[in-house]
Formats: sequence, structure tokens, C-alpha cells
Amino acid sequence: MPHSSDPECSLHRTGHRPAVSLTASVDAVMLIIRLSARYGPLMFRHGAMAESVQPLCRPIGSIALGESDVKLGEIAGCEYWLDASTFAQLGEGAYLLDVLNPSVTPHGTPALTDRFVLRPQAG
Repeated sequence: MPHSSDPECSLHRTGHRPAVSLTASVDAVMLIIRLSARYGPLMFRHGAMAESVQPLCRPIGSIALGESDVKLGEIAGCEYWLDASTFAQLGEGAYLLDVLNPSVTPHGTPALTDRFVLRPQAG
């Protein structure tokens, strides 16, 4: 799991960082728990906002983190990382990790293809 002692990740930056908070819906937390039970520990990485409002959710170590990626927080034990340009675009505010069109496979287990979405929270 990436952390401040990992030479591949620059977590401690100087300068002003916008005040950003990250929470998750009950659906997102439940899906993370089910996915973690099936695939092991997970992580999120959110690329450039122009690409999508949907972050990648994959097993730890399967997503390459960039030197300028920023850890936004943790949800249900999963680190949530942002591309530096995405972090800069967010601005200050509260954001909610939610599930877009939750689905379950015929055997009752969720798939990593289920889509998470990051939404700004109102006021």
C-alpha cells in the first residue's frame, strides 16, 4: 500500500492545498467491502477530470501512481488518489464517492467493472 515512506509516492507537499473532504454513500461502502472480500485490498485512482468523473478501483499495486498524485483520503480502508491536475480542479468542498448503476453478478458477487462516481456534495 502506498504511503509516505514509499519512494515512488510524494505525499508530503508544501504550499496551500484546498480544503477537500471525501465521504462515501452507504452503497459505495458496501460495494467496497464486497469487492475487497473477493479481490483483496483495493485502491482508487482518479485521473484527469476531462477523462471521467469515475475513478478506477483496482487491487492495490495494480494502478501505477504518478509522482505528483495526491492522496485525497480513505474510504472503507481504501486509499483514494487523485491526479494532480484533477486535485487542482476540484477546488475546496466536500465530495461523495457513490455507485453508478450498482450491479451484482448472477452468483451474487460484485464485479470490479461496477462503476464508482465522485460527486460534489451540495452545501
